[in-house]
Amino acid sequence: MIAFGPQLIGRTEKALNALLAVALADEDLVETQWVALRLAERSDGSRALAALLHDTTYAPDTAEVVDSLIARGLVRDDRLSASGRDAVARIEHRIEELTSGIWDAVDPSDRAAAERALNTVLDRARSVLATR
Repeated sequence: MIAFGPQLIGRTEKALNALLAVALADEDLVETQWVALRLAERSDGSRALAALLHDTTYAPDTAEVVDSLIARGLVRDDRLSASGRDAVARIEHRIEELTSGIWDAVDPSDRAAAERALNTVLDRARSVLATR
């Protein structure tokens, strides 16, 4: 068993990212594009999608990512197009197929504790990044 800390979080993230890559492969998308689609899904259009994506991923090429989604007809005016909504639904279904057994195997009380711990780690990491 790996102790709670950076190694466990990193390995977990890598394993889940590998599963996400499988789910995204059918749509010929990569993780940053997926994050952009999810942000566009929740966006009210009041803030540029590239800026939202940068604030979420810290990636330097967010404008290019958004442009690639616009070129494919998945995003329009910083929001999902109808094609984008269809793609997100297909990907979400595939993610559910791949991961439902993972989440179902975690006891609800353990899930709540992990949620609290990981949100604390995330908040602290964001605070450190904000000072850099």
